[in-house]
Amino acid sequence: MPILSFVAAMIEPSTDIRAAVTWAIENGFHGVEISGRSISPNTLSNADIDWLIAQATEYGITYTIHFPMDTAPGSHDLERWNRDLDVMKLALQVSGKISCPVIVLHPGSIDNPGIEPLEASEGLRQEAIENLQRFLREAAPHASEAGTAICLENMHHRQGDVIRSYQDLIDLVDAIDHPNIKITLDVGHAFIHDGLPGAIAAFGDRIHHIHLDDALNGKDHLPIGKGELNPDLYADMLQPGKTIVATMEVGRGPDAQLVSREALRARFGDIFT
Repeated sequence: MPILSFVAAMIEPSTDIRAAVTWAIENGFHGVEISGRSISPNTLSNADIDWLIAQATEYGITYTIHFPMDTAPGSHDLERWNRDLDVMKLALQVSGKISCPVIVLHPGSIDNPGIEPLEASEGLRQEAIENLQRFLREAAPHASEAGTAICLENMHHRQGDVIRSYQDLIDLVDAIDHPNIKITLDVGHAFIHDGLPGAIAAFGDRIHHIHLDDALNGKDHLPIGKGELNPDLYADMLQPGKTIVATMEVGRGPDAQLVSREALRARFGDIFT
């Protein structure tokens, strides 16, 4: 059974990882995702890291990391590409210290100086995929050393994105062919774009981690039970041996986390005690 976690930045103050972990302990959660939007793993002090390790040991907390979302691992800008790779290497060092099994990575938008992503040609997109492959090949040995899987998240498949289809993501992971390069399945993204059953069938055992949320009228990241996404669609992914951690990405505030957990318990029973 997966460990149920939530996104740290959803607990105020959103930039204080200790507040999120303390709330997790007080409310019986055993997983926290260190969020790349407002808490970067690379801004954690040594004291923070020691504190996180102590809480994990005492209370059985498992951490995941969401890599910062303002990065572009497929960038044509070599300076930016190298800077983001350095950030990933530092994140993996932190990950190893706190025994983190997953770092979630967005494939990102096409980033070519002087060209807007929406105006980029298919040729530039293919070059961005090659840049992303190089990024992952450089990072993979560091992930292996840390005992962490870099999990690429399925996104929205929009014009300007590096990855535009499930097959693109499959081809990327298969091209790297490394045990520490996997997929995070975001059920809401899949549901409102190219279909959740199709994503699960296509990604198969490349899925190592799952983001849970609800969706309604094209809007995702709603609290679970507040939209039209039937949890039966992802029930199989929550069975033993399928995914190591299930992270709720369900909006800001403690109520959204508690409501979502109760909805999961109502559907799946003691999977999420």
